[in-house]
Amino acid sequence: MSLPKLSLRRPLAILGAGFIGLAATLAVAGPASAHHSEVKGQFACDVKTGEYVGHWTIDNVGTEGVDKYRFILVDAKKSVGDITSNVTIPGVSVTEKGQDPQYPRTVGKFDTEELRYPGDTTQLSLTVQAEWKNTYTEKEPKGDVVDLAGNCKAPEPEPEPTTPKPDATVNQECDGIVEVVVSNGKDATAPAKFTIVAAGDYKKTVTVAAGKSETVKVPAENAGDLKVTAEGVEKPLFDGKPAEPADCVAPGEPTGSYQSTCDDLVFEIVNPADGEKVELTLTPSKGEPQQLVVEPGKTGTVKFPASEGLTVTPSGKGLDDTKPIAWEKPADCTKGEAGGSGDELPLTGAAAGGIAATAVALLGIGIALFVVARRRKMRFTA
Repeated sequence: MSLPKLSLRRPLAILGAGFIGLAATLAVAGPASAHHSEVKGQFACDVKTGEYVGHWTIDNVGTEGVDKYRFILVDAKKSVGDITSNVTIPGVSVTEKGQDPQYPRTVGKFDTEELRYPGDTTQLSLTVQAEWKNTYTEKEPKGDVVDLAGNCKAPEPEPEPTTPKPDATVNQECDGIVEVVVSNGKDATAPAKFTIVAAGDYKKTVTVAAGKSETVKVPAENAGDLKVTAEGVEKPLFDGKPAEPADCVAPGEPTGSYQSTCDDLVFEIVNPADGEKVELTLTPSKGEPQQLVVEPGKTGTVKFPASEGLTVTPSGKGLDDTKPIAWEKPADCTKGEAGGSGDELPLTGAAAGGIAATAVALLGIGIALFVVARRRKMRFTA
């Protein structure tokens, strides 16, 4: 029995057609698989600044011999919750058609520069689409999306220490007023609060800024024991009686006298130019009171008509002897004659040498003299 011969023509034709189809497929698929872009984002919270920091990595791949490309699409976005906005990425931008060079980018992988976004950012995205120098264009854009928590915060800064630098100086002036200077040092980092307490329920609170000072004048009538304290400082800055100044010049002392004439009871005060104002009230047993006010450098006189039993009571600030002064009729008085009491002190007529000079003569024979001095009691003495 003879077997028929096998023919290889048909199987070879089928195999050949398969190779041709595979070659055509490779020819079409080759550029598509060789040309492509990959985008990857890496971002993390910078706890020092409270920002998201990172970069995008773009890997561009081309076929052999094609080493240049351009972006025809760049879409970068930032989202904060439901609000999305466009952002720019330095070094990643579209190259418009006709721009020179047309394909400025080199195939390969590159990282963008460091990028920073606010700590409340919840999403970042970057999408690109490339065209290569051989004019092949990516069929679909490529990109990446980075989701963020939106709670990147820097630690709260530690509060700077606040420290006042309080100080106080206390000086009494010649008129008895106490000058308190409270200050807060230049290196202080907080205001200083002072409390000044003095006699007579005097109390004052002062707040002084750093590097500043303030002067408080305590009236003379309150200038007894004085205390200066500062908030936060346990020990008083001053506690005691201010020292009286040693370099004060006492004002001139006024002199005063009274004289009984045949017609009047006369009071006189001579106040030197460097003295202080003198004010007295003279109240007679008969008639209206009279005021005697004498400015520095002046002489003042008050007369009361003479009568049997007349007395005049002096009063005024600083006067501690207010005994009445009685008119005494001079022994040599005759009707219609105005004479002295043996002390040669007439107020009118030819002996008008002035009451001030008479006062000196009166002192010599024991007629009363009183002295008014700074911060001293005033007294009539016999």
